[in-house]
Parts: sequence; C-alpha cells; structure tokens
Amino acid sequence: MTRNLPARRRNERAWSSGTSRRALSAAAMAVVSAVIGACAHGHSHRDGAQQEYIVHLTNDLAPPSDVTVYAIGQDGTRRLLGDVPPNKDRALRIPNNLFPGTSFRIVAQRTAGRSVVSQPITATSGGGIIDWDLQTNAVWFPEPAQ
Repeated sequence: MTRNLPARRRNERAWSSGTSRRALSAAAMAVVSAVIGACAHGHSHRDGAQQEYIVHLTNDLAPPSDVTVYAIGQDGTRRLLGDVPPNKDRALRIPNNLFPGTSFRIVAQRTAGRSVVSQPITATSGGGIIDWDLQTNAVWFPEPAQ
C-alpha cells in the first residue's frame, strides 16, 4: 500500500527548509558583518600607537655604495625599510607600530663596508618626517608646512 502525502505537507516542508536556509544565511551574514566591523574598528583606533614616520634619506656616501635601510627598535627588532642606490634620495616609511616613548635607530647597511647607524630617535605620538644624510650621519626633523 502506498501513501500519498497531501500537497500541503510537501509545501510546508519546502517552506520550512527554505526558511531555515534564509535564517541561517542571515545569521551568517550578521556574524561576518560583526567580525568585519570589529576588525575595522580595532585597527583604526590603536590605543597608544603613533602616526607614521617617513625617513627622507640621501645616499651621498663616498665611495658610492648601495644601502639597505632598516629601523631597529630598542628590543632589537629589525624592520626592513628599503634600498637606496648611490647618489639618490628616497622617502621610506617606518611601520607605524612604534609606541610613544620608545626609541629606535635607523641603519643603512652598505653592500661592501661598514653600516651607518643613526643616533637614537625617540618616538612621539605625532610621527613625522626624519631627514637623514648618510655622508655626515646627520639627522634632523623638519617642521611640517602649515
């Protein structure tokens, strides 16, 4: 003996499974939106983190030499900033995860020869521009134009 299910029951099952899928999709979208919103909020307001530093470096070494530039934190962490060819100048960005009050140095490692190491620089909450002349190993902090 075979049983025929009423048409209404099939529609209820279809409606029930479709509703479940929609509810599950809506819940998943809510979770994804919450995670994305939390990530965006967490990265945009990093308590205590400073603004970014830009190092304007003039490679005027004699004899001319390529240099690879690093920022070295007081904990010894070395961050690659970039390369500067001889007789060129470049603007290099220091990652903005330095905290106010911590110090760091900038190091220009020659392809052949000794490295040039800057004086210690204390990070501030404002970040800014650092001008560095390798020949004289002079570091200065120009005031931003207003």
